[in-house]
Order: sequence, then C-alpha cells, then structure tokens
Amino acid sequence: MPIPLPARGRAKRIAVRFAVAALALPLMATPVGVASAAPLPAAPEDPPMAASHNTSFITRQGDELLLDGQRYLASGANIYWLGLDENVGGVAYPTEFRIRDVLDTAQQLGVNTVRSHMMASTSQNGANPLALMPTLGQYNDEAFATIDYAIAYAGSLGLRLVLPLTDEWEYYHGGHRDFTTPLGLESADFYSSPEAIAAFQDYVAHVINHVNPLTGLRLGDDPTIMAWELGNELEGMTGEWIDQQVTFIKNLAPQHLVAAGRRFDIDQDTLAATGLDIVDVHYYPPTAEQVSADAATVTAADKVYIAGEYASTAAETSLLEPLASDPNVSGMFFWSLFGNNDTGGMVPHDDGFTLHFPGDTARMQSNVAAIQAYSEALGLTANGIAVPAPVVLDVTQNKGINHIAWRGSAGALGYQVQRSVDDGTSWSNVGAQVPAEASPLADLESPAGAVYRVVAISPDCTQVASAAMAPVAVPQAALVDPLDDFSLSFAHTGSLSFDSGNAELFGGDTSRVKRDATGGGESVVWTYDDISGVDVEAYQWPDGPIVPLVLETSPDGATWTETTAEILDGSGNWIHETYRLRDLTGVNYVRVRWSSDVGESWTPQIAEVTLYSPNVTGLTAPAAPTQLEPVDGTFGVQSAPTFRWGHSEQAAYYRVTLATDAALADVVVEETGLTSTSVQPAVELTPNTTYYWSVTAVNGEGATSSPVWSFTTAELPTEPLIVENFETYADDAAVQAAYVRNDGGGEIAVSLAPDSVTGSTAALLTFDLGSPGYAGVIHTIEPQSWWGRPGLSLTLDGPVGARLSVQFVAAGGYWEAQVPITQEGVHTVEVPFDQFAAPSWAGESQMDLSSVTELNLYLGDLASGQLLVDDIQVMAATEAPAPVVTEPVVLVPACVEPVAPEPIPDPTTDPTTDPTTDPTTEPTTPQPALDPTTAPPTTDPTVPPLPAAPTTDPTVDPAPATGGTAEAAGSLPQTGSTLSGTLATLAAASLIAGFALVMRPMRRRA
Repeated sequence: MPIPLPARGRAKRIAVRFAVAALALPLMATPVGVASAAPLPAAPEDPPMAASHNTSFITRQGDELLLDGQRYLASGANIYWLGLDENVGGVAYPTEFRIRDVLDTAQQLGVNTVRSHMMASTSQNGANPLALMPTLGQYNDEAFATIDYAIAYAGSLGLRLVLPLTDEWEYYHGGHRDFTTPLGLESADFYSSPEAIAAFQDYVAHVINHVNPLTGLRLGDDPTIMAWELGNELEGMTGEWIDQQVTFIKNLAPQHLVAAGRRFDIDQDTLAATGLDIVDVHYYPPTAEQVSADAATVTAADKVYIAGEYASTAAETSLLEPLASDPNVSGMFFWSLFGNNDTGGMVPHDDGFTLHFPGDTARMQSNVAAIQAYSEALGLTANGIAVPAPVVLDVTQNKGINHIAWRGSAGALGYQVQRSVDDGTSWSNVGAQVPAEASPLADLESPAGAVYRVVAISPDCTQVASAAMAPVAVPQAALVDPLDDFSLSFAHTGSLSFDSGNAELFGGDTSRVKRDATGGGESVVWTYDDISGVDVEAYQWPDGPIVPLVLETSPDGATWTETTAEILDGSGNWIHETYRLRDLTGVNYVRVRWSSDVGESWTPQIAEVTLYSPNVTGLTAPAAPTQLEPVDGTFGVQSAPTFRWGHSEQAAYYRVTLATDAALADVVVEETGLTSTSVQPAVELTPNTTYYWSVTAVNGEGATSSPVWSFTTAELPTEPLIVENFETYADDAAVQAAYVRNDGGGEIAVSLAPDSVTGSTAALLTFDLGSPGYAGVIHTIEPQSWWGRPGLSLTLDGPVGARLSVQFVAAGGYWEAQVPITQEGVHTVEVPFDQFAAPSWAGESQMDLSSVTELNLYLGDLASGQLLVDDIQVMAATEAPAPVVTEPVVLVPACVEPVAPEPIPDPTTDPTTDPTTDPTTEPTTPQPALDPTTAPPTTDPTVPPLPAAPTTDPTVDPAPATGGTAEAAGSLPQTGSTLSGTLATLAAASLIAGFALVMRPMRRRA
C-alpha cells in the first residue's frame, strides 16, 4: 500500500478574492463590489448543444445500479468546480469553454459519471456573493447559469451526475456551517437542530425545484442527475438525520437516488439507513484489498457501493483491474480532473492529485491509461471523441522572437506548431510535437514574414489545424528585471530576500523577491530616463488576506506620488497578478512597496518588473552575459550545479552549453530558450572532473556569448555518514520530539530500546495502522549532503511481513523506497538510491542529494506491531557513477513519427515589424488571418496532410491582454533544445514558501 504524505496543506482561508469570468451566458451580471477578471479570449462559436441522451433514470435494485434493466457500472471522475471555480486567479464562474472542455475530456477517458460539488455553493453574510446562497435563506439564482450549462452539456454527452448538496469542510464553496453559524449554533447542531435542518432543507428544495432553462426540466426531474449526495465527507451524520434527509429529497425527486458517506471509512449509520441507496467511501491512498473489503461490507447491507474519491496518482492496473471485475464495486471516481485553460496551457491545481489528459508526466500518462482501461473493462468507450481544432490566442514578437500561444483541444494527445513563410502555401514544423502546457512556444528562428498555426493530434492520429495568425510586435522594454538579484534595481529597503523554490507554482519563475518580515517599510526602486509604462508581475497566496502592492512614481527619487495601477488577475493556486501603469509623464523613478502588515510576510512575491520608455534604443545584438555562479575555477562542486548569470541587456533568451573541454566541443548538455538567468540541467556529473560552460544571449538581431568558465566536481566520499544512531536522546520524550507522528495516519509511538545485538540504543516503533492503512513519523535534520553515495543502510528487527517505507526530502523533492521485512531478528538492510522513487502524491523531480533535510519512516502491510530501527547510515562510495543525462518525457502519439527540429542558427535577420518603443501607442494591427482550408498540401514530407480547419471566428481577440507574458521567467518550450522544455512537468506536492506543514493525505479544493 503506497504511503501518502503531502508535506503541506493550505491554511484555513482568511479572505477570498472573487473575479467574474467572461461567460457567454444570459443574466450573468457582475455583483456589486466584485472585481472583474481580465477578459478571456473568445472561442469559435460552437454548434447548437445536442439534446440530452439521458431519457431513462438510473435505478437501484438491492446493491446494484440499473439502467433500462441492465447493470450500470460507473467509471467516474470528480470535477468539483463546474458550478463555481477557484482556479482562475480568484473565485469565479467557470467559462462555457472550460465546462465543455473538461466534460469532453472525461468522455475521452471513458468516464460515464461525474461527481461535482456544483450544488455545494453557500456562504455566510455575503462572504461569497457568487454562491447560490450567499446569505442564509437568500438565493442568487444567477449562479445557476453555469450549473444549468454543465448539467445540460453533460446530458448531451450521455454523462450522469452525482451532486453533493453541502460539505464537511469550509472550502471556498461553503459547507454545512453556513446553516448553523448564522443561527448562533455549533457545527454539530447541523444534525440535530430543527432550525438548522429547516434551513438546509429550504436550500435543498430551492436547488431541486430549480428549472433549467436549457433543458426545460426541473432538476428533480432530470435523468442526467443520477444521485444527490447528502454532503461531501460529512463526519457527524446520525441515523435519524440521514433518514430524515433521504425522505425529504425523495419526496422532491422521487426518481433520483440518494448517496452518503464519510472520508476514509464506512459510516455505520449509512448502512442502517433504510431509504439510502449509495454508500460513498474515499481513499487516499486506495488499495484493491481495502476497496474490495469495504465494498463487500456495503453490499452485505444491501446498499450500492462506490469509491466516491480515490487518489488519481494511485490509478494503476494493479488497483483498477481487480476492481473492474469485483461484483460488489459499482463505481470508482478518481480525484480530480482538469482540462485546458481559457488562456492556454492546462488549468493548474496543486493538491497533488490533479489529472490532465493525456498526462503531464510519465506517471500521469500511466494513470490516464489505467483509467481508460478500467472504463473499457466496464464496456465503455475511451478515446472516442472528435478532437476540436485548437485556437491560436496570439502570436507576439518580442526582441525579434515570435511566441505562439494557443488554447488546447479536449482529447488531444499533443500539438504541432507550424510556420509558413509563403502565405500559407506550405507549412513546416516549429520543433517537435508538444503538449498543451508548452503554450506559449517560442520559435527561436522566427524568420521574416512567418505566420503560424497549431495542429492538434488525436489518439487515432487525426490532425486538425487552427486558423493561422501573424505575429504582432510588442513594445520593446527599456528595462526588464527578472529579480534574480538586486543588480538591476536602483535601491531597496526593509527585510527582503529572494525565493527560488516551487517554480512550478509561480509560472516557472525561479526567483522572486519577498519580505522576510513585515512592518519594515519594504520596497524596491527602479530608475530609467522618462518612464512611460510599468508592468509588475506578482503572486499572491490565496489562502490569506490579499496584500496589495503600492506603486509610486517620482521625477527625482525624493518626492513620491502613489499611482493607481490597473490590476490583471491571472490563474493558478498562487494568484498571478499584473500591476500595470501606462501614459506616465515626467517619471524617472518607480517604487513598489508592500502595503500591509496583515498576513504572512512571504506574500505577495514580486516576480518581474518591466519599465517602458520612449527613449529606449533600437534593437541591437545583446551584450555578453556575466558570470555569477559557479564562480570560475570553483572546486568541490557536488551534483549538477545551478548555473546563474547576469542579465544581458536586450536578450530575448539564453543558451547554456556545458562541456568537458574548453572548446565546448564535447558537449554534455545544452539548454536553450531560457528566459530566466539560471538553470539546473538534469544531468549527473562525473566526480573529480573539470567542466566548462558558457552562456549565449540571443535576440532577433544576433547572439553574443560569454567567456568560457570552468568548475571541478568533488571527489567521492570514502567514509559512511551516520544519519541516526539514536544514542543522543536522553529519554523517550526526547526521541518523540525529534520523530513527530504524522497525525493523518494510524497510531504510532516512538520509544528507546536496546539493540539486542550491539547493546546500543535503538528506536522502537509501536504502530497500529487503523483505517488510514499507514502510520509514520517525520524527522527533520540539519541539511546533509548524501552526494556521491550509493544508498542507505539501516538495522531492523521486526515481524516478517511488515513493510518499512523509508522517505527522505532532498532539495525539496520527496523520495521513497519500500523495505519489506523478510527475515527474523536483527539484520542490516541496504537500500540503493536507485530504488527510491517519488511517492505517488509527490511531484516528479531530479534527485539532488546535495541537501537532504528530512528522514521519515512509515509502516504498512501489517495491522499492528513493533519495529526496531537502528544505525541509519549513508554508505561510502564504491565507484564513480557514469554520467547520466535525464531526458524529458515527450508526449508523441505512437502512430506519428516525431519530427526532429532543424538546427537553429543565431538570428541575424531583422524582425518582421519594428518593435514599438512606447507601450502607450496603439499596437500594430495584425495581418488578416490566413485560411488554411485554401492552402495546398504541405511540401514538407515529414508533415502528414491535414483536414480542413474552420475559418477564423470574428469574435476571437488576436491579442488578449494577459500582461507580461513576453518576458516571463523560466524556460519556454522552444525549438533546438537538447533537453529543455517540450514538457512542463508539474511538481504539485512541493513545499509552498513559508509552509512546512506535514499533513494527512487530504486533497484540497480551496
């Protein structure tokens, strides 16, 4: 059984930002006092929604679900946000595109049933004005618009829905406390107070009696709704309350089923409830044995069993194959599905269990394949949808380099960006095929006169192209500060530092400036002659109060004026904000100041600042980059270093070359298309070896290389390193303080005991796994270097059949290995590092043993027992490892040969459009889009012929105002790279800056 342990969890939400997304729905007005989000690009007009395929209701016969007399088995997905969304840079209604896209994606997975919290939509005293019930007893029927659309569209696909009516937890969409707190009651009174029960039933009746204008049906009469769930993971239900609510719901919706359940285990009251149809159990992590045992218990009580949630990271053949044939299991619902984002890429969500199609990583691809196989084992169809054409959102030219951004297509395996330099007569590929996350993609060649289109590739190898679009030059920046250090700023005050962790949560940005304390007047100043515009890219932690940044301007650096900035909210679990100033005059200094002592010091973080000026000079070849680290001639480098260099004026991107010779002929690795000024290549270097490296700055006018620098790696360690021998603890209390129980797992106690062989002191772990199925302790250590060593050794004495999971944290990444107890008595076990892998709930990363900060121990397989642990050591090196380059996973349909990118020369041609120097001027009018339906077959023999694509929809905005994308930090997907960026790998379980909370394996929605 895998041991789940997300190492952090979000704090209770203190304040929520609301933003109303643009919806093509009637009566979707912006409530008073609610900020409007940045406008989203429009999608091509869709054909009329098909009529519902659901004409019969799902029924129950004993412990089985039936549809038209046949057994109904559910391959399920959780898509909790269909009514109200938290993943759009605040809380807002999801767009029609996102609803369609994710439901189409569910169908591509073979899913036939969706569980969604769209009816759990309440708040207190108007705290969430977008909810169905913003205040107890008062309703906002405009909030039904997205719900109505989702239900109608699900019906048109033949999908069925399970809809929780409230929630145990206080997420952004509310929960059962919204029916007690306003009445002055305790949360437990929800199940007993007549007043609270009446308030809840009033809400339930309002929901079920609502008439969907798109279907003409009252929700209580719509066959698309398979079941109403009393609430998500309700912990305090009583038998009397369950019976009361089931009777109430079935009087309103007599043809619908009712479900109930709690997290992790079976609520015995649900088994005894006479009218309840479905018992819902949740698993983080699931095992086939536990699911089968629970299903047998539920069906023995003559109820239908479903696993209403299970961790998508555990979706493997070993789990799902036996459950597909288990007659007691009526459905498995993975947590949770997200689709394409309105503004390109995939919708991010960082709870550790996010699933994208076809998968961002090799492991997620395996999860997708297992879910599809489960669907097909139930007689359902996977990979059966017609993949729509992608939509090119914009093509921007910055410093002579073109960046192509597109909105993805549901069910596509990948995308091929193509360019034409002859008005669409022929097309050639811009690099290899890429996933949706590659948007925006940089064409590092960017020839003059190029136009672009994007081709979506279906699982059956059908290809469909977008309309074409020409590049539009963006204003040339006078100064771009990626905030890798303070070298480009004029001054800074207060307690400030740079955060380089968790880049995947900050749009790939590897360095942001943050406060280390509040109340110290923290600010940063930049200067340029005659500043006409400013863009400040920042990130807000969404589970605390919003801390606005203050922008001030000055002519002389002494007299300051606070200036109101336009704020554009982006998406992500750290909210991406762009503060924008335009039409400035008489300004030579800009100051950005943290405005409040409220909240955590580490939020917000400033990622990048861009200044514009009419005085900016024309585009010239960039200056040579300067070296920061490793310093030239450094010795003793462990692991692959992070290479850092100084910002090069007018660089569009950087190329880093690492070789074993000063001539850079014997190349070890080359990374290109880098827009930040740092990179850590995924390569293992040979110990005691000298390496050489150089950085080249590139733009549309040319390329300039730095000098060649060198460093030498360390020698291999020759002595073992003791990590823990348990000799330094005075008593049981001391060792318990050092080895902290993970309270999300079963019971475990740590005490001191003698090692029967050596007589020294050891640790005795006494465990009772309980319903979570695991128990463990977390031990934080001072950073240690385990570099150059082959693995761990430890002494064990425990019951045969138990399993110890050894877990450590290295450079922020989690690694875990399973150690089965196979022999009796005290014995030493060696665990090579190549047996460690990222846990199923953790992000995939490169193992960097140069800084290890945690050593954690977990027990599994036996229900209870004792295990003696002693003398944990990192073994001495025996031989030098061979250099290894970790190649990225590239998603390429098996039926399509990948197209190798052509070598990219350093650009020397002039950009197609002279960059505008002042952002206050109107952008260049884009060229008319080319219609690819008129283009003859491609002359490139490597490109398969394409079917006709739709013409450009006139509602599509060719250049949506997303703000700050041209100079975004991080490595852009691009052509001509040995290693970088054809796949954006998410590390969703990384530590958030400032948080080190070890929590139970609970997925988060808020």
